[in-house]
Parts: sequence; structure tokens; C-alpha cells
Amino acid sequence: MTTRSSTASETKRKQRTLEAKLRDLLAGSPARDELCIDAEPDSLDRVRSNSDRDMAVQLLNQDARLIREIRSAIGRIKEGTYGLCAQCEEPIPSKRLDAVPWARCCVSCQAAAESATQGPTPVFKHAA
Repeated sequence: MTTRSSTASETKRKQRTLEAKLRDLLAGSPARDELCIDAEPDSLDRVRSNSDRDMAVQLLNQDARLIREIRSAIGRIKEGTYGLCAQCEEPIPSKRLDAVPWARCCVSCQAAAESATQGPTPVFKHAA
């Protein structure tokens, strides 16, 4: 089943794109090499090593989130709900799916979700 915003051939093309991206992510990340823990005699080397390791962990976490999103999108293709916004159930524009094929929401619902997650911007009335 295809949505109103995409044809069967576009959906198949996006599925191939998603599967290729998933294969790349599952093949491994160079960030894993940064996770080794070595005893560094110099304190500056330890700081740099810890910083590199923290960055590698963040990259691996991003990859893990993206893998989940891609698998979810492939599941939606199989269910026939791919291309429909998870919030408003309206079709997600094809241009958005071309840019972010794993997108769950249309742009306006995604923006609303992100602004709700970020919370209000702090205001400092008495900042020096």
C-alpha cells in the first residue's frame, strides 16, 4: 500500500535507500576504535583520550538512534503506513522523505515536538 504522497516505485526506491543506509551503519563505525582504554601517563593525554572517547560514545549513540529510526521506517513501509505523519496522519511531503527517508512526522509536527522537548528559553532579567 502506498500513501497519497508517494508512488509504489518511489516507496521501493526509498526502501532501497533505507536498507543501504542501514547496511552502512551496521557495518561498523570508526568511532569504535576510540573506545579503547589505555593507561596514559600524562594527564593532558588522559584528558584528550577521555574527550575522544566521549565523542566516540556520542557518535555511536547517534548511530544507534538512526538504526532504530531506519528499522522503524522499513517496518512502516511493510505495514503500508510509510509516508504518513505519526502525529497528524497527513501525508509527509515527498521532498521531506527524500531528504530524511526515515522521517516519522511532517515538518510542522516535527517542529512542534522539538520545541516541546526543548522547553522555554531561559530569560535572565538581572544578568550582569
